Amino acid sequence: MAGDVRTVLARDPRLQVLDNPKQAEAVVTILSENQSKDILTLNVGGKINEYQLTYTAVVRTVLFGVQVEPDMTVVVRRSMNYSDSAILGKEQEEALIWADARRDAAEQIVRRLAYLKKPAAAPLTGPQSLKPADAQPKP
Repeated sequence: MAGDVRTVLARDPRLQVLDNPKQAEAVVTILSENQSKDILTLNVGGKINEYQLTYTAVVRTVLFGVQVEPDMTVVVRRSMNYSDSAILGKEQEEALIWADARRDAAEQIVRRLAYLKKPAAAPLTGPQSLKPADAQPKP
């Protein structure tokens, strides 16, 4: 996922991707990734006809030294038809779908980053956070 986010960011000539977080205006950290494969439909005979593939990523952003809260969660869902007679082909198709879901999630993350506003003032001491106006408190 990190490589996909880096690739999407590198496409914009106005941005420079740095390896040293201390020199960066924004630091994007991928906290977690999760893939799940659930049965979506069954045929009349009770065999699997379709799966739902769900890719979830949680990302933390620090903008000018201020943590943006809440952490960003991106969920990408894809459906995949299934057939017992084409198992090898379906495994390859599934791998392609997962790769596409990661790319889609990376693009969503970068689009959301474009809407973040620069904090009013840099933090004085210690870590602070920047909460969007419509943020809901964490339970």
